[in-house]
Amino acid sequence: MNNYFIRKKSKIAMSYENWSVYSDYQYSGLIGWLMKFCHKELENNLPEGDYNKILEIGPGPHPHIDYLNHSYKKYYILEKTKKIAKHLKKLNYKNITVKVSASNKIPFKKNFFDRIIMSHVLEHIVNPEKFIFEAMSKLKKGGVLSIALPTDPSLLWRSGRFYSKFFNIIKKRKISPEKYDYVNAKDHVNSIYNLYYIIKFNYKKKITEQYLPFRVKIFDLNLFYNVHITK
Repeated sequence: MNNYFIRKKSKIAMSYENWSVYSDYQYSGLIGWLMKFCHKELENNLPEGDYNKILEIGPGPHPHIDYLNHSYKKYYILEKTKKIAKHLKKLNYKNITVKVSASNKIPFKKNFFDRIIMSHVLEHIVNPEKFIFEAMSKLKKGGVLSIALPTDPSLLWRSGRFYSKFFNIIKKRKISPEKYDYVNAKDHVNSIYNLYYIIKFNYKKKITEQYLPFRVKIFDLNLFYNVHITK
């Protein structure tokens, strides 16, 4: 539910940018456990390398830095939302720089980073292929773009959303089923299938992938798709 480079939202969807709501929904209970599992697994199959300069794009209030299993010298975060950026700057991380940008351009030099992380971001971006190309241009040769995605609208993902709609979100947030569906329709603008085929077409021989949690290469039987693209 990260919100970097997404389309303009309605007032209903904008309320989800409040990180207390985000934390309560995305990082608590079963959903929270699954999200943390997705973050941890993104590290477990990371190609070997020296990742000294890292950029994370659109982490929301829960950056991936908490799950890193390798050292780094400098960690950059790029956020669209000033409130979340201010919140991130107050956290006790070493060698971290938080920048705010509402542009579709990544404001760093080309060939600058060893690793770029986008966890649950691409599903929100209007032109994902162009943005992937933009991110890859900022990586050094041999650098890695790490991407975590929901398998929306797979069978298992839709089942989980159905459960959340009637037994979690509506109960806690006091919204109607129609409003919940509307918010999700505005929020996830790309399906897992579209994103998968874009990545496969452009980088088929340069990817390391995971299907989670059940590791069967079928989206309908999983909730997340993690992939590393090596430049």
